[in-house]
Amino acid sequence: MFKDIYENLRKNGICLNDKRVVAGFSGGSDSMFLMMFLLYCRKNHKLSFKFVHFNHKEREAAFDEEIFVKKICKTHKIELSLYSDDTMNSERTREKGFEMAGREARRKAFIKEKNDFNADYIMTGHHLDDAVETFFLNIERGTGVRGINSMKLLNGYFVKPFIHIKKKVILDYLKTKKIQYVTDETNKDEKFARNRIRHNLIPALESTIRNGLVRFDLFFENTNSVIDLFDHVIEKEMCILKNKNPLILDISKILYYNNKLRQNLLYYILSREIYVDSSMIAAIDSMISSKKPNISVKMKGLTVEKAYSEIIIKKSGKEEYTEEKLLSFGKQTEFNGWTILIVKENFKGSLLKEKNLFVFPLDSGNKFKVRVLKNSDRFVPFGMETEKKVSRFLMDSKVSLLNRKIMPLLVNEKEEILAVGSLRRTNLYKIKKQKGCICYYVGKS
Repeated sequence: MFKDIYENLRKNGICLNDKRVVAGFSGGSDSMFLMMFLLYCRKNHKLSFKFVHFNHKEREAAFDEEIFVKKICKTHKIELSLYSDDTMNSERTREKGFEMAGREARRKAFIKEKNDFNADYIMTGHHLDDAVETFFLNIERGTGVRGINSMKLLNGYFVKPFIHIKKKVILDYLKTKKIQYVTDETNKDEKFARNRIRHNLIPALESTIRNGLVRFDLFFENTNSVIDLFDHVIEKEMCILKNKNPLILDISKILYYNNKLRQNLLYYILSREIYVDSSMIAAIDSMISSKKPNISVKMKGLTVEKAYSEIIIKKSGKEEYTEEKLLSFGKQTEFNGWTILIVKENFKGSLLKEKNLFVFPLDSGNKFKVRVLKNSDRFVPFGMETEKKVSRFLMDSKVSLLNRKIMPLLVNEKEEILAVGSLRRTNLYKIKKQKGCICYYVGKS
C-alpha cells in the first residue's frame, strides 16, 4: 500500500527520496497512518522527518494524548516539537472561531518548523473523507468556486498524501496491524457541523451513490483542472494581478469588465491569496468605481488602498516606520523599505545620467538625514523657481497615501529639503564645474 502511495506522489511531481519533511502528529488514526507511511519512506527512500504536536488545551484528554505522542516518538526515534497554546480562550478564537484559530496557529508553527528543519514539505494526514466533509461545510458557508475543493494533494509545500484514500482504508490498515491510536471524543458531538456531516451525510453518500466517495475524488480532479485553467488565463492573459506581496491589482484591467464580471473576477483572483466574502468584494469594487484617486480603508484584518491606478491589499497592523535617520558618508542605510547611500566622489558628467542618483555640490551641506513628510514641508522642485508644498508634489506625482507617509526626504543641517524619494531633487545647489560632489543614491529595497 505505501509503495503505491509513494509512487502516486512521485507521478504528481512530489519526490520524497532523500528529502526532509515536517508532519503534524496528533496520535489519532490519520496521523498514526501517516507515521507508518513516513517510517516506510525513511527505511526505503532515505527520507528524514520530524513531527509537530499541538495541545490547544481544549480538552482534559489533550494532555494524555501529548504523553502518548511522546511515547510513540521515543519508541520510533522520531524528532518531536511540542506546541501548547490557550487557543480555546484566546481573543483570536473569539474573533474567528476555534477551528479557524487553531488552524492558523498550526500553520504558523508548521512554517516555523519547516524553516528550522530545512524541510522540503509539510505533510498532514487528511484523506478523502476530510475533503468531502470540507466541501459540504463550504457549501453551508456559501462558498465560491475555490471552496469546491480546498484540500489538494499539493498546495505550495503542503502535501496531503492520502487525499485520494478513504478513511475506511486507513482504519482497516490500523486494525489489521493492531496499531493503537487516540480517539478525540469531541468527534462524536453533533453540535459541530463537521460531525453532523461525518456521521449522517457521509454514510448516506456511501450507501446511495455508486462507488460512494470515490466519485467525489473524480469530481474534485475535474473541477481543479478547470480552476487551474482559469488561473493560467487570469495570470498570463488578463494580467490583472500585478504583485502578490502585497497584493496589487491593475484597476484599468478590471474596469474593462461590467459590474457583475468585475466582482466575479475580484473574488476569483483574491480568494486564491486571502479569505474574502461578498461584502469585502462589494467594498473593493466600490473603491474601483469611485472617482476618488486615493482611498484607504481597513476591513477584516486588511488594509485596502486605492492608489490612482492600483488597488493595494495587505495585512493590517500597527503602522511601524522610521521617522528620521542620520546619514553617514559611505554607510548604506535602510529606511522604510528604501536603500540609501550618500558618498563624496569626484564629479563626472556621467553621474547625472545614473538612475536613482542625485548629485549635489559640496556646499549643499555637511550633515544630512532622511525623514518622513511633515505638513509644513515645502521645497523648490528641479526645473522650477518657486516653492511647492511637498504633499502637493506627491499628489501630483500620484504617490499613494500610505507611501506618502513613509517616503524619505533628504534634508541638510539647514532643514532644506534636497530630494523627495527618488522622484525629484531640489533646484537649489546646482551642479557647476567642480572637482568634488556629493552623490545621494536612493531606491526601493
